[in-house]
Amino acid sequence: MLNNLCLAGNPNCGKTTLYNLLTGKSERVGNRAGVTVESKTGRYKKDKRVKITDLPGAYSLENGSDDEKIAAEHIVSSVGAIINVVDGTNLKRSLRLTAELTRQNKPMVIAINFCDELKKYGIRIDAAALGKNFGVPVVLISARKNTGIDELMAAVENARVPRKIAVTETENFIETVLETALKVNPVKTQAFTDKADKILMHKIWGIPIFAAVIISVYFLTSWVGGFFGDKIAGLFATFSESVGTSLRQSGAADWFIGLVTNALITGVGAVLSFLPQILILFFLLEIIEESGYLARAAFLLDGIMSKAGFGGKSLVSLGVSCGCAVSGIMTTRTVDDENERRLTVYLSPFMPCGAKTAVFAWLSGLLFGGNPLICASLYFLSIISVAIFGSLLRRFKRFKGANGLVMEIPVLRVPSFRGVFGALKEKTVDFMLKAGSVIFLVSVAVWLLQSFGINGFTTDIKQSFLYLIGDKIKILFVPLGFGTWQSAVAVVASVFAKEAVIQTLSMVAGNPAALFYSGYSAYAFMAFILLAPPCVAALTVARNELKSRKGFWFMILFQLSAAYITALIINIFGVLAENYGAVLVSLTFMAAGVIISVIILVKKRGCGLCSACGRKKCKRKKANTTI
Repeated sequence: MLNNLCLAGNPNCGKTTLYNLLTGKSERVGNRAGVTVESKTGRYKKDKRVKITDLPGAYSLENGSDDEKIAAEHIVSSVGAIINVVDGTNLKRSLRLTAELTRQNKPMVIAINFCDELKKYGIRIDAAALGKNFGVPVVLISARKNTGIDELMAAVENARVPRKIAVTETENFIETVLETALKVNPVKTQAFTDKADKILMHKIWGIPIFAAVIISVYFLTSWVGGFFGDKIAGLFATFSESVGTSLRQSGAADWFIGLVTNALITGVGAVLSFLPQILILFFLLEIIEESGYLARAAFLLDGIMSKAGFGGKSLVSLGVSCGCAVSGIMTTRTVDDENERRLTVYLSPFMPCGAKTAVFAWLSGLLFGGNPLICASLYFLSIISVAIFGSLLRRFKRFKGANGLVMEIPVLRVPSFRGVFGALKEKTVDFMLKAGSVIFLVSVAVWLLQSFGINGFTTDIKQSFLYLIGDKIKILFVPLGFGTWQSAVAVVASVFAKEAVIQTLSMVAGNPAALFYSGYSAYAFMAFILLAPPCVAALTVARNELKSRKGFWFMILFQLSAAYITALIINIFGVLAENYGAVLVSLTFMAAGVIISVIILVKKRGCGLCSACGRKKCKRKKANTTI
């Protein structure tokens, strides 16, 4: 068997699922394009001498996005043989890349994936005829069902250099191949996906259904996850009190007791207390993604997001950021247009990741009775913020890119048990390792800062370094409605990890609800956390993706400004509503919005008028504006 193999194919054709089967690894999979954005290499589990590389999905090897360039460079420079993974449910599109691969003069085998779904769609593929046309072995497989995998690896031993398909004859050749190797029963092609999409992507009913899905996700995350989280927090509080009592009876020093109970035990408890919420959120998001609904949600939001310059791949990156901003930013490599890609990196952190959701669920439990609509409203606030601030960024030349929705809508599938729980395990372990280590360090740092001051160890928190820091910067947040030193240091802690907000407020505020004068100011605090620069890990990835120090610092300034302005507007609205009534204030804001919209429309309409005669279309216009 050839010892150097690579998996090449279109996005979302099942390459990574096949890679996991062959290598025994558990790399990220999902029912959308762009899951794999960099190559991964492992060893064939039945023969460790065989190296297998999973390449990013590509529609073409020429002039593509960054992830497509990675695939092309690997195939040209280092691969020994190619396993071309083809989506059997979309054969015509997939074979365009196959034709390109024939021009690489590499041994190749074609793996027709999703063979378990072909019958459902009335599709029959003649593997022998297809192989005869290309001159290479062709095997029908199902990576999800582990079907045909041994036959595929046996065929690799007979991999051959395919018949070279010239660029000029590609389309005619593919049509010939389809005539001889593909049979479709038109009666069966009206499958479940087509029927479901008439409802899920309906121009009227689609948005309410999407809203119901999001509210349900946050309802389960906040109420069910919050219930178990409270139980875990209670257990650790009891344990901390018991340990503190034992240490005092043994004569331990006060500083040591505080370190163990307030920093170590409380820190571990804080991480584990919102683990139920994280598990539920990741589980539900994984079902949404693997079922194919994520891409449909992106399509529904196209009307709003296209105004901000987002295409389909950018919308998917925003959706992925709901799980983790790091993953969302990394998937921007699939965006072809560089300006649109830069715009997506700037705005992906606005989405409520798992860590932010844990903070919002915790705060809504303390301040709003656990109302799931609070968390859901923050999700919609993030979408509105992306649209508004994206439109503002588009006024800058460096963010003006391609516009409109261009994306692939995958087939609706029942999520596989192995896929969902494999991804859930991976995300949870990654979250616990990252969040656990950061929050633990933040817990210790906060305890040290609140326990020591200029005069050394102190039990008076107002003499501590932590109070001095918070007291100096709290004035910045007074206009936002949360100008206390405790909330100020919580904002600072959130830079390291958003989850640290929970731990910090738990340590420095006996009753966090007392830090906010009203529900509006509390909501302004949550909005600031939502839109402020993401955690250190996400910032590091953003810096690498932007490849510009100036662009990176501008991004941070932009995100801070967006968070500050949004929180300020919410707080002002709250102050006015409490004094003059919410209805009156709402009407005032609506009137202002209408006036601004009219001004913009009139200004935009006026831009097309000839300065000489005032007519919209005039031959003299060009002459009058040319010097």
